[in-house]
Amino acid sequence: MIQTDFLVVGSGIAGLTYALKTAQRFPERTVTVITKTQTDETNTKYAQGGIAGVWDNEKDSFEKHIEDTLIAGDGLCNESVVEIVVKEGVERIRELIAWGAQFDKDSAGDYALGKEGGHSEYRILHHKDVTGKEMERALVEAALKQKNINIICSISAI
Repeated sequence: MIQTDFLVVGSGIAGLTYALKTAQRFPERTVTVITKTQTDETNTKYAQGGIAGVWDNEKDSFEKHIEDTLIAGDGLCNESVVEIVVKEGVERIRELIAWGAQFDKDSAGDYALGKEGGHSEYRILHHKDVTGKEMERALVEAALKQKNINIICSISAI
């Protein structure tokens, strides 16, 4: 029998982010992450495109990013959710970077921002063409370093 204070189902970006934040907030508690297969076998790993955020406030803005997202969403987006995601996006990306995610940089050492898929400004961070795999790698490594996180790589092991 396994005992834990927090149980997380899934080891993708959402599960591991929750596990890391919880483990850091409650260092005396145990966080257990269970997966249906290998730790890095997630949808996150297969996301090839980049991750968008407003990095250059002189050329870009939250308002532009929100407008781009709502236009691309063709009326299907909840505007208040889009606003939250856009306004908090850069901080969430910074957390990924703090946990070890590496994104492409230009020769000056600045992030090499891309412009694609309905975005009107350069705001897309990439890691080659395997951004999801890089984010997953960083999250798995950070979780494995956290002493109060246990990862069980197969639900059948429970």
